[in-house]
Amino acid sequence: MKRSLLVAATLFAWSGAALAAAPGDCKTTPERQGMDSRALASAVRDLAAKKAGLHALVAVRNGCVVFESYWPPYDRERKHYLNSATKAVLSALVGIAVHDGKLRLDDRVLSYFPDHASTDGDPRRDRITVEHLLTMSSGIRWPQTAAENASDEMGRSGDWVRFILDRPMAAEPGSVTNYSNGDSHLLSAVLQKAVGATAFDFAKARLFAPLGIRDVAWDADPQGHSIGSAALQMRPVDMGKIGSLILGYGEWGAHRVLDRAWVEKSLHPHGKMPTRGGAADYGYYWWLYPERGLFEAWGGAGQRIGVFRDLGLVVAVTADMPDDFPRSPFAAHLYDAIRGAVKSSPISTEKF
Repeated sequence: MKRSLLVAATLFAWSGAALAAAPGDCKTTPERQGMDSRALASAVRDLAAKKAGLHALVAVRNGCVVFESYWPPYDRERKHYLNSATKAVLSALVGIAVHDGKLRLDDRVLSYFPDHASTDGDPRRDRITVEHLLTMSSGIRWPQTAAENASDEMGRSGDWVRFILDRPMAAEPGSVTNYSNGDSHLLSAVLQKAVGATAFDFAKARLFAPLGIRDVAWDADPQGHSIGSAALQMRPVDMGKIGSLILGYGEWGAHRVLDRAWVEKSLHPHGKMPTRGGAADYGYYWWLYPERGLFEAWGGAGQRIGVFRDLGLVVAVTADMPDDFPRSPFAAHLYDAIRGAVKSSPISTEKF
């Protein structure tokens, strides 16, 4: 497969994460950021040989894009669906709304939908809170298998929020962690009620604009709610900005976009999420791998925003790999290859 490879010599990139003085152009090289350009190029050749379907790979260190690789027809300016990595952006927006006093973690979800009439009268539904949605522990029955896929059924329904709220309960809220696109989409609808704007419009004003993210799109359900489970589209370099914001505990240059306490809480394990690769710690829509010094936003088919806090390193990946999953062997190989190109400590560890 033909490959377009950009290794930073004079990159028209950006800076401004925790380790950079201020947002702006960042003309640098991998070596100046403590990374080996030859090792990076070799890693990408090896990754592409091992797995078809890569679309883009971007590495960010010390707030600077140090490496970019794109596989045609994808290029630097082409937006990509984040799939479930969208959820990590939604998590940040909820944090902003909580800071604004518009939303509380212990708010009862049904308080935002007073017109909803329970179909079965199950009292457990009344006890679902915002935090239960953030940790995917609402207790709402949500199978996602070949035999029964509630997400597909939701997509075919005329009213997604009503479909979710009409699902039967399977467990007491907070007692079981179950990966649920219903929980995250319901959270988007709650956020819209709380702030008086769609998640997309709220994000454009409070998250994307401060980070200089302009070329972005977010699909909506039939009622106009931004799809909380997926459907956000942005450029891979802008995915790197999201990762760098979380790496910097919510600071972007001299500006604070997210509360540090919210970021810390988002990256705290709130449950164990079952996966094909083994159970993983799960925060507020972030996958946590402390044994690897890594946390990531993951989306189906290989969309990833991986963050190595100890290295000041962010890796953004877009792809079309239908068999990808959290903790996949290929993802481990990819992260190890990029991490192996790091040759020195971050410029500063003051904010870590």
